[in-house]
Amino acid sequence: MKSKFLKLVLPAFALLLAVGLAFATEEKPVVQQAHYLHPINGWQTVNVEDACFTGSNMACKYDIYQLYAEESESSQALYKN
Repeated sequence: MKSKFLKLVLPAFALLLAVGLAFATEEKPVVQQAHYLHPINGWQTVNVEDACFTGSNMACKYDIYQLYAEESESSQALYKN
């Protein structure tokens, strides 16, 4: 009786555990670095969300400063949707 119970319940428990753990992962947002030109302190680096590197509508800003991909005003200005 005990062996029949284990043969039935143990695989079912393993299957439920595998399915449950498959959905237990958590995606973390990708954090990237952007740069802005401060009038007194020069180029500063800040962490921004990944959306700033893929968008096209709203300018990504830190306070009032436009963010850039590189430490140069001729580099790509960052925008998000």
